[in-house]
Amino acid sequence: MTQLSRHGRLAQQYWQTYRPQALQELGPPERQQEFFHALDLRVTEKIGTLTQELLQQVPAGQRAAARRTVRAQAQEIVYAEEIFLEKEPGTEHREM
Repeated sequence: MTQLSRHGRLAQQYWQTYRPQALQELGPPERQQEFFHALDLRVTEKIGTLTQELLQQVPAGQRAAARRTVRAQAQEIVYAEEIFLEKEPGTEHREM
């Protein structure tokens, strides 16, 4: 299995901290790793796609300067949808 990018590692850490029951339900470590690898790829792709969509809303002459900001915005949106899912009861007080 290939290494996870920062998106996959963050998701894995988040689930270990705030979604331990859901993590257990994924099955043995090999299945968990497969899940996070697929999630990693999906998040990376969605960030790229959303970045391009958002950049289309920026005037052409300003796109190069806006790229980093737009990418950060896209990442925040995708993380909220794919990684930072609702915390399980009893884990709210934990810190990553």
